[in-house]
Amino acid sequence: MSGGFRDSFTKEDTKEDLLGYDDTAFYYFAISVLTVVAVPWTCNIIYNLVFPGKAQVGKDFPAKSSSGRTLLYCKTSVMINKVDVARQEAKRCTRGSAIFWLLKASLLTAIWVGICGTFLQLGQEKEIAKFDPFTILDVTPQATNPQIKRAYRKLSLIFHPDKNRDDPLAASRFIQITKAYQALTDEVGRRNWEKYGNPDGPQTTKVGIGLPRLLLEKDHNLTILCTFFFILLFVVPMTFICYYQQTKNFAANGVMIDTLQFLGFYVTENSRVKACPEMLAACAESRNMRLRPTDNAHLKQMGMQVVEHKKRTLTMPTIMKNQYLIWAHMQRLHHLMSDELKEDCEEILKFSMKITQAMIEIACMREWFATAQAMIEFRHCLVQGLDVKSSQLLQVPHFNEELVEHCSKAKTSITTLEEFLAQEADFRKELPKIEPHQLLDIEAFCRHVGQVELKATVEVEDESEIVVGDVATVTVHLIRKNLQEMEAMGPAHAPLFPEPKFEEWWFFLVEAPPSTRIIHFERIRDVEHFVEEKLRFQITRPGKQTLVLHALCDSYAGLDQKAELTFNAHAEEEFKRPFPIHQEDEDLDLQPTLYETLKGGFNNEEESEEEEDDRHEKRVRSKPAPPAPQDEKIKEEEKEEPNSGADPKENESSDSSSDESG
Repeated sequence: MSGGFRDSFTKEDTKEDLLGYDDTAFYYFAISVLTVVAVPWTCNIIYNLVFPGKAQVGKDFPAKSSSGRTLLYCKTSVMINKVDVARQEAKRCTRGSAIFWLLKASLLTAIWVGICGTFLQLGQEKEIAKFDPFTILDVTPQATNPQIKRAYRKLSLIFHPDKNRDDPLAASRFIQITKAYQALTDEVGRRNWEKYGNPDGPQTTKVGIGLPRLLLEKDHNLTILCTFFFILLFVVPMTFICYYQQTKNFAANGVMIDTLQFLGFYVTENSRVKACPEMLAACAESRNMRLRPTDNAHLKQMGMQVVEHKKRTLTMPTIMKNQYLIWAHMQRLHHLMSDELKEDCEEILKFSMKITQAMIEIACMREWFATAQAMIEFRHCLVQGLDVKSSQLLQVPHFNEELVEHCSKAKTSITTLEEFLAQEADFRKELPKIEPHQLLDIEAFCRHVGQVELKATVEVEDESEIVVGDVATVTVHLIRKNLQEMEAMGPAHAPLFPEPKFEEWWFFLVEAPPSTRIIHFERIRDVEHFVEEKLRFQITRPGKQTLVLHALCDSYAGLDQKAELTFNAHAEEEFKRPFPIHQEDEDLDLQPTLYETLKGGFNNEEESEEEEDDRHEKRVRSKPAPPAPQDEKIKEEEKEEPNSGADPKENESSDSSSDESG
């Protein structure tokens, strides 16, 4: 903040008034910026210290869905324990997290130290003094003119710019000395100073936020310039280079570009579940995993019991190792893995969802329904830990091969998960070798998974018939019967999967066999009680047609639904669709267009002029013509000399002859 005369407080003549430079505004600005950063960051750190791991657990296991509905979690003991373990791991401080927290704490401490130092500096700052010529010349108000003149000469010799070429403060000081001498010796300057505060008369006050005075001094110019170039030429480019190096190898879906190229070549129309473990193990994310010297010994112990359902074609050590881990996970041989191999298996499973997502999308883009179905099947095998030929009932807690065989040999044979969920609670109580607490887990699993109902209709919106060329709409309704109106489905029951996995559904509209070409597909991530989706496609051929709608779940095996849609499409020449005309459109047709309106306006002006002319002519014609002077004279003579003795016939003939002559 500054106020003063023009030469000292503006940059005219390329001179800066560093003597009157005020850092107060900059200090307030710096404190505001640092406080905005420090306060929320400090609150976040305090919250994490008081409730360690709560933010991470809330992110992985949220309480509400995106629409605000309550998420229902599986109440089985294994899933409850999984959430508790996740909380404990979030609270546990690892070496990497400790270093990260130390860096954050150090940076935050430096910010608060900067705020406190700025406050202290702000307390030492004084407002800019008003222009006082006595103070500038270092004389008393009672000084005489000779004393003022001697003080002026003394100071001007000290601060003259020619003697202080490298000191901008000296030049500014010399200008102030000159103005002070003028204010005390010149009558006009003295009156202006006494009235307006400076010898030049009234001046404007400028307020702004600038750099601190320290940055403008000559002693710090080199340091500031080097710092500026270091940030501009090194820090900023290196930041962008590091970010580019980290992201250039990944596609928009988070999968490495090398992986997409590999899958684009290896995923074919004949790819099935047995080939998926090797494709997952051969992806770039898997190949980048490290090998340990002790891995071979642990793999030999596990390899004796792992069953590979397809002969290996890739023999790279990392691919072979990760393929063994994937098969061991699907066959639930985790007890044979060492701690290091378990960590590697969890790492593979974490990025497996993105890679299997890419597999499904590649199959959908190429319209291979059987391949896409196989990829989704492989996906829920990874989530549930199921082998290729395993029973769906192994997803139920505490189930083993003995219980699976018991269910298949029961009075009502049960081989699928959907059939098991449809049974009454009394049936589950009769399962052999099931303890009461295990039965509670089974009931909790059945309540959480529930049954799904699929409904679908095909139509052309706002039309009663389907004609070739129309865009038909298949309206799909997916209803989760185990949920209420304000409830949503929480993470799936997946005790063997390292992360919480929410249900995803895939809707496929395919042609009836034997073609099974994908006409339309959608990925559904909605976890609500009622899900509605519209699939649109164009009718290309006439006649009776049958389409099959498949709803495939990627988290459970055995919940897939299917519905057949039959409709008859008319040919364009066979069915002429009337186009309804609304009353509003008819009313608009009766309204004149803009051209007609403009043209009508000109015509009306011309017609009005013609009508006025016609009316004028009619008025003129309706008036009797004034008699001519000769006719009036003749009539007067006839009245004066009547022809009393003449014959009437002669009079008539004379009248007629006179009329003709007239």
